[in-house]
Amino acid sequence: MTDASHAERAAAALPDRTALLALEELAHGLGRAFPTGLTNPMQAHEVLRELFARAGVGAPPSRTDDPASVARRVLAALAREEGARELVEEVLADPPEDDQMGGEDLVADLAVLAGVIAFLRLHVSFRFKRDDSRNTVEFRLEKKPLSDGALSSLARTVLGLMNREP
Repeated sequence: MTDASHAERAAAALPDRTALLALEELAHGLGRAFPTGLTNPMQAHEVLRELFARAGVGAPPSRTDDPASVARRVLAALAREEGARELVEEVLADPPEDDQMGGEDLVADLAVLAGVIAFLRLHVSFRFKRDDSRNTVEFRLEKKPLSDGALSSLARTVLGLMNREP
């Protein structure tokens, strides 16, 4: 594969289960290259909730109606990202197979969540902290805070990936 549009077409053609597995593998690889510091799905949901709250676009969906479609959209979006394109192309050139994944909703939801967090991490760095029984999330762009407009735009992009209107 040589360009993002080819990778996007390849992502769109993946069967449901393969799309989820490919996104899971890609999110894992991006997590090694761009660590998030998150240790569980609750923390990932908290990061998304804080992003959406600061952007003033409501709350992120707790789960998606069609995880495989979201997986394909996130794969396509990552194929357009310079920091992820090469890895996307590698994963899509040889999509993963897994006889153990039964397509359970939880597995699908976790794959989508991991992919969305990986996409978000390519655009911003964030720090999740728990102090005195209170969670806080800090977003940064390079070495300066993000503007409200940039956060809003990023949250709307994430909503679009998750097939929700802002």
